[in-house]
Amino acid sequence: MLRAIVIIVIVIGVIVGGLLTLRNSASTGLPDDAVLKRAQQRARELAEAEKKQADKDR
Repeated sequence: MLRAIVIIVIVIGVIVGGLLTLRNSASTGLPDDAVLKRAQQRARELAEAEKKQADKDR
């Protein structure tokens, strides 16, 4: 009986801990639009540089 109570307490602790983690991580969200735009610009520039390098190597 005591073993069952200990297991139930541990399971409840794990569930509550997981829910608290989800609650805290949900508030982080996405970065600002400016950060996303800079990342897109860097990706475009990198793709262009790779394309130029591939054309140059031909």
